[in-house]
Amino acid sequence: MASSATPDLWSDLSGLGSSDASSPDAHTALLKVNASMFVAAPARDRESIETFEALMLGFLPKADHDTLVDLARLLAACEDTPASVLDYLVQHSTAAREIVQRRSAGMLRQPVSRLLATPDGRLQLALQPELDPATVERLLVLHESAVEDALAANPSLTPASAGFDVLLQRARCRPTLARVLLERADLAPMDAASLYLWADCERRHQIRDSVAASLAHRRATISFNLTPRDTAGLLDAAAQGDLRRLEGLLTTVFAFPASTEWRALEIGRHRLLALAFKALGVERKDAIQVFLTLHPALAYPLCAIKELVREMRDVPAPVALALVEAALGVRVLSGETERA
Repeated sequence: MASSATPDLWSDLSGLGSSDASSPDAHTALLKVNASMFVAAPARDRESIETFEALMLGFLPKADHDTLVDLARLLAACEDTPASVLDYLVQHSTAAREIVQRRSAGMLRQPVSRLLATPDGRLQLALQPELDPATVERLLVLHESAVEDALAANPSLTPASAGFDVLLQRARCRPTLARVLLERADLAPMDAASLYLWADCERRHQIRDSVAASLAHRRATISFNLTPRDTAGLLDAAAQGDLRRLEGLLTTVFAFPASTEWRALEIGRHRLLALAFKALGVERKDAIQVFLTLHPALAYPLCAIKELVREMRDVPAPVALALVEAALGVRVLSGETERA
């Protein structure tokens, strides 16, 4: 970071949210002008960098693809560009990602240990076309979202590479990381299935089709014996709003390990309940009763419960079971054998 004699470099930007700057063209112009000012500045102190970071992150969501690419060309080679800004460009444009990777490669003249010491340096390392396993491990141990996202988008870190399984495990709990991984063309079908809960509608269809094709080459016997008592227990637990009990019942019926973590009420994971009920053969009316009583977030707005019911309707039971297992990181599909 260069020292600065101009700490108020962006002090004249207070009117950026005014009505005369609300058009798309104005947003684009503001982003490009201020990126150019930032790069051209003879010195940048911490305050000016943080001000620039806040400005960019506020306006980048309004930028179109061409603007993101232009900004990548401006900012990728600037050593003071905040890691969060580069991370946004990497996540939201493949072309911008390639520019950041290519330009940042020329900046790696410092020792790896020095780069590992700062967020910007670690992001630069994560974007490199060649990464040794030791460096990947030293990047992952810090649990930095921007670095993980960059590693997930880096084509040189293949599914067979050290660290990729770690990213997959973390992606089950972090939607942003999951969506970066889901964009990869080399993601194995069951790895994609483990991220099913975070996929968009089109990607979920693709994942279900891939899982169904995989199951077509296997002989799988689903032998769940859901008794009236089991169903009554699920309904009662839901009526009491007792998520722990309901998840415990599901774990028992599926014969999953006792340590299985469903976290079914976390935002983004509600679909897991619908898949579990379909795999178990729970009647639709009973499933709806659970959705209506377990927690208001499952049933409001009305489209939320409709989406859960649609999931039960559209996903075959064997596929639903495979998706549940993949999402939870368990594997107990009963009677499974490969066909000769």
